[in-house]
Amino acid sequence: MHTKIEDYLTKNYGEAGKKIHTARSRNDQVLTALRLYSKEQLNLVKQELENLKTSFKSFGKKHKDIPMPGYTHMQKAMPSSIKLWADCFVDSLSDDLIYLDTIYKLIDQSPLGSGAGYGSGAGYGIPIKIDRQLSAKLLNFAKVQENPIYCQHSRLKFEELILSCLITILQDINKFASDVLLFTTSEFNFFSVAGNLTTGSSIMPQKKNIDVAEVLRAKVHLVLGNYVQIVSLSTNLISGYNRDFQDSKKPFMESLDLTLGSLKVASLLVKGLTPNKEILDKAMTEELYATEKALKLVSKGMPFREAYKKVASVILSGAKNLYLDPSGPLDHQDDNSKPSFAPPWPELRRPSKASEGKKGGENSEK
Repeated sequence: MHTKIEDYLTKNYGEAGKKIHTARSRNDQVLTALRLYSKEQLNLVKQELENLKTSFKSFGKKHKDIPMPGYTHMQKAMPSSIKLWADCFVDSLSDDLIYLDTIYKLIDQSPLGSGAGYGSGAGYGIPIKIDRQLSAKLLNFAKVQENPIYCQHSRLKFEELILSCLITILQDINKFASDVLLFTTSEFNFFSVAGNLTTGSSIMPQKKNIDVAEVLRAKVHLVLGNYVQIVSLSTNLISGYNRDFQDSKKPFMESLDLTLGSLKVASLLVKGLTPNKEILDKAMTEELYATEKALKLVSKGMPFREAYKKVASVILSGAKNLYLDPSGPLDHQDDNSKPSFAPPWPELRRPSKASEGKKGGENSEK
């Protein structure tokens, strides 16, 4: 490639083109080209990462009043909400942006002028004085990468760091895709997905498969495989340039393409999700509020372990409607305050029997 560039410049600009390789090697030229490519690609990744973060933030804000069960060990645990769920990805992607910026700052060093790996104008290697600071400035690098041997060592090292960040991003997308695939099953049906993001079956007429989430879920594993390739290629090599380096370009560039594509598609999937509010309301079953009930007893002076055991024993006894019943066995009989065992969203508090009767009467009159 760089020979072609030299030939082009010589053909179009004569003697000046013949000077382009002065104090240069293909080693530092290729390394510089890869460094510039990496910076450009990381800026694109950052842009798409910001877009995905905005999509999650907007989704959470739009559906902030809709509850959602929280799970631990794949079992219902405590109350959550659409906003809380969406915002966990907002926060995680925010950390990914910090990681990305850190790596960008690290790789923003110019290796041009390091020659074959033993210097140009650095007091050793090639006995000719060049201005590496000027070339770094012209190429918009923040600084010069000084040690010429380390320039070559950093080639696969920086690629490894970039892929580690891409893996972190794709882990977030994998988590999101896994949630979507579970919560859109007929057994859960917490969300619906836009029809243009689903596919049918060649044999089963009823199927609407969310293939896009399955494909997104897989990408982290592909990039992880590429990461292992690059780490493996960088080991057992002596100091300086080694031709093994060239085999890192395919997995490196492929990983950037996969990540950029995944970020764009993940944003489309977020925008294509619709919460099924009625089903989510029904999913907010009473056991989700057991911890709240125990802590309410604690606020009345009961030791936590005693409150924990008391709530557990009543739940295990199979008692019904005790959580919202002011005369239930978990409430102090001398306490006239109604236990707040319903979600923190007012519209989800179950009506009392009195209000149900009143409502029924009103409806019957109509």
